[in-house]
Amino acid sequence: MAIPLVNLQRNYQKYESDYSRLLLETASSCQFIMGNALKQFEADFAEYLGVKHVLGVGSGTDALTLLLKAHGVAGKTVLTQNNTFIATALAIGNAGGKIALCDVDEQTYQIDADSYTGPTPDVVMPVHLYGYPYDTEKIKAKFGNDIVIIEDACQAHGSILNGSRCGSLGLGAGFSFYPGKNLGAFGDGGAVATNDDNLAEEIMALRNWGGRIKYVHDREGGNSRLDTLQAAILGFKLSHLDAWNQLRNERAEQYRQLLGDCQTIILPPETPANSLQNCHLFVIRLKEHDRDQVLKQLNEQGIGAGIHYPVPIHLQKVYQNMEFAKQSFPVSTTIAGQIISLPMFPEMAASETATVAETLLAILNS
Repeated sequence: MAIPLVNLQRNYQKYESDYSRLLLETASSCQFIMGNALKQFEADFAEYLGVKHVLGVGSGTDALTLLLKAHGVAGKTVLTQNNTFIATALAIGNAGGKIALCDVDEQTYQIDADSYTGPTPDVVMPVHLYGYPYDTEKIKAKFGNDIVIIEDACQAHGSILNGSRCGSLGLGAGFSFYPGKNLGAFGDGGAVATNDDNLAEEIMALRNWGGRIKYVHDREGGNSRLDTLQAAILGFKLSHLDAWNQLRNERAEQYRQLLGDCQTIILPPETPANSLQNCHLFVIRLKEHDRDQVLKQLNEQGIGAGIHYPVPIHLQKVYQNMEFAKQSFPVSTTIAGQIISLPMFPEMAASETATVAETLLAILNS
């Protein structure tokens, strides 16, 4: 039986009656835009994260873009890492900022601020990649305590660093609710989290055509609002998030036990003390094997493995004329050719995890 990278059907089947009820309640209320369910979800997610404000928007990309735009990065330099999804860099450009890249730590795959040798950036945007909580104190140690930090928390729902939720560690954070995320909607969606009242006020206007009052527009905004229906679904899922993350961690620990003796596999980094990674993805590295051939064989045998992400930002065609495209990022470039994401979702059975591990080991030993 095939084992997909992510299986959303099992979640839907288990909670079908709850989802159907929420769909009908939203439809009967006719509050399709900016309804009560959105206000409730924003309040609940803010309490969960330990921040003052959560603002639902159209996507994770919009969340990062609006955060950067509200902070006023137009013409300013924003530093991020080279091994992230393209949306991180696109958000900087969409907000009018200048993209600066640095390499990543070989052990954690997170931003390595010490590898950056350019002028001090105006903003640093670390990514809690794969759900691993990045220690933002490393950025302060490099650039000073006054450096502005905006978190890309699009994969970090529920992750914790030193007792604090990811999304509460900087000036603001952007979350994605793409269906495959740990907290996923029934379509696109995102949210901004912040403790800054002025920033929240600006984003409330920017997401709603540049104004807080109907037909009164103070600035050039857009249309980026989280639908009430998606908010209702997310509100229900939020109540299960910690339990689902625990299930992911159980599968991750099983992977570690089954694959730990293989000398040619580099396992994901262990979580720091007093912290939690949500195991959004379980990403291994292959030291001595042809990654693409291994991936091909896994897929041929019904294992839905994948790659997150195969092409570093500096090698993307869209940025071929940028100055950073000429720079060298040896760690992230090497990692991109070695990583494989193994199946990971809360409803995954222990027997399926064992099958994935056994299949992988058989391929590597053949």
